[in-house]
Amino acid sequence: MSDQALVALPQGAGYGVTVGLGLVFGISMILVSRFLSKYMNERSDHSEMFMVANRSVGTGLTASAVISSWMWATAIIWTAAQGYLYGIAAPFWYAAGCTIQIALMTVLAIHAKVKIPNGHTVLEIVKLRYGTEAHAVFIFLCLVTNILAVTSMILGAAGVITALTGMHVVASTFLLPLGVVIYTVAGGLKATFLTDYVHTTVVMVLLCWLTVRTFNNPAINGVGSLYDVLVKRDETRTISGNYLGSALSFKSKGAIIFGLVHSFGDFALVIMDTSFWQKGFAADTGAAMPGYMLGGIAYFAVPWAVGTTAGLAAIGLETSSIFPTYPRLMTTAEINAGYVLPYTCMAVAGKGGAFALLLVVFMCVTSTVSAQLIAVSSISSFDIYRTYINPEASDKQIIRVSHWSVLGFGVFAPAFATALHYGGIDLNWMGYFLATVICPGMFPMAFTILWRKQSKAAVIIAPLAGLASGIAVWISTAYAYSGGITVLSLEGQLPCLWGALTSTFSSAIYSIVITYIKPQDFDWRIFLLLNAVEEDKTLIASELSPSNDNSTTAIQDNRNLDDVVHPFPATEIKRLKRAGTIASIFSVVIGLLTWVVWPLPLYRNYIFTRPFFMGWTVVSEIWLFFCLFVAVVYPLIDGRDVLAKAGRLAWGALTNKKEKDEKVQSEPSSVPASTFESVLVGSEKDVRDGLKST
Repeated sequence: MSDQALVALPQGAGYGVTVGLGLVFGISMILVSRFLSKYMNERSDHSEMFMVANRSVGTGLTASAVISSWMWATAIIWTAAQGYLYGIAAPFWYAAGCTIQIALMTVLAIHAKVKIPNGHTVLEIVKLRYGTEAHAVFIFLCLVTNILAVTSMILGAAGVITALTGMHVVASTFLLPLGVVIYTVAGGLKATFLTDYVHTTVVMVLLCWLTVRTFNNPAINGVGSLYDVLVKRDETRTISGNYLGSALSFKSKGAIIFGLVHSFGDFALVIMDTSFWQKGFAADTGAAMPGYMLGGIAYFAVPWAVGTTAGLAAIGLETSSIFPTYPRLMTTAEINAGYVLPYTCMAVAGKGGAFALLLVVFMCVTSTVSAQLIAVSSISSFDIYRTYINPEASDKQIIRVSHWSVLGFGVFAPAFATALHYGGIDLNWMGYFLATVICPGMFPMAFTILWRKQSKAAVIIAPLAGLASGIAVWISTAYAYSGGITVLSLEGQLPCLWGALTSTFSSAIYSIVITYIKPQDFDWRIFLLLNAVEEDKTLIASELSPSNDNSTTAIQDNRNLDDVVHPFPATEIKRLKRAGTIASIFSVVIGLLTWVVWPLPLYRNYIFTRPFFMGWTVVSEIWLFFCLFVAVVYPLIDGRDVLAKAGRLAWGALTNKKEKDEKVQSEPSSVPASTFESVLVGSEKDVRDGLKST
């Protein structure tokens, strides 16, 4: 096929989805937010709802939100590319690298719910415990994490949209976040939960269809047929580092290095990305553990199934006439830009597959970017504006700053992505580089929640020293392996692995060593002094900053800690602690299963047989459909009472208003208009008061 034939869809399809569908979602979210405000007493113009959804999100919606949080466009694009490069092992390592981090976040979310019941962002917790200097360090680290995370998503997604439609990459880069900004400003975190659900529904249905379609096309007719195609392809294609160079061997040096780098990066994304903490704070106390556990288990299938089917199908179909690049093979630039998945979808499903993938990529980007926008806005409003600029800020002022922050970041992120694109940075480069930069704050941040001894000096010095160490090792090893410092050499697997390892563990070592020179003895009850934001001014982190490592102004100036009462009843605290124990056991079990028990026996001189390959692939598909159930169906079952209540209240309000209108029309016209207005306003007030009591 000619290069012109590589573009399956017209540019109008790209603009229609990025602009038209984005605006539809934005307007829909405004309407939904008004519905929630009027009929369910959930107001996105209050910071408790905008930031943490009034801490009222149930298990089903929490699980769906966890799946959606990891449903990055880069995840499905990159896992397919790595499956093509390193064979059947790479998608599994990608999935394992995500699931254990979600399990870890389950533990941290429960600890946060118990220790900081009124928390909004993890950064205000750092401020409360360690003061201004540590707060500034982690504001920087968290903002860097958010910026790089969003940038990598936009880079990957914009490239795929360009490949599918021929739309200019700069246009797709700037237009992708447009609709997200609109509905995030309108609805806050509850909006991201609700739109996450809609996005995830569309994405999961289309992914299930695309993966099944991979086994039913002119070149592949069934799972066994895919195996036969791969065996034939192994005769002419060799993967360096794989046993016998086969794509059907789990023994792959490149795949396991990729898995390690990816896992370190995902660990840091969970802990340093404040949006994950916000969803933990937002979850109902009874929903945090089961929601995170269920979402983590279900999500495993997404990168595993998509990478296995699309990545391996690309290997088999690349020499077939139905593949877009035929008769040539894909170039390194195309692979690194993430074109493996779109080319495979074009091959197996034609224009329908291309349009389905266009929708998938758009939905994934908008879903994950919305959470990032809320995270950045919370940092700007709570951790910068309310803490340092205007401590007397009212709820409305905080919301106003949040809105401007969403708008500002919505412009900055695509501009930064465009600059990187023209600098030669692609999806693959960002994927490998990310871990080195975002890992240094991981252990100090976790220790803030889990370890009372970590000192102020440790939490300030350790992440900065770890970052410097990681970057130094990354650059020096790139030079040692390739003899020069270039964009290509810095993208190498081994330099990125050594950089990630150094960033992660050196910061942990620095923190432990510095702490034991002069340890802190922090009283966890200080976290209970953090109050929810109300219409009037309340106690905030800036008023509770520690004056030194062993005392706080909160103790001296505000109240005696012995008088502090936990907002949760004793039975609830006991239940949460029990849930924390279960979550810890769950994390260990998941780690052992996904990194030891399951994969290591396969890491040997072995080529998958036909029956084993068929079983492996079919199980991944079944798991993908289970993920569809958890993400789409279970939230409806779990939230059936709330949905029924919303329907009853909306219907009751509409019918009540209609009855009032009919009554007004039947009365004499001499009655003043103000009387009618008072009747209507009064009826709406009665409905709202009734809803509040409900």
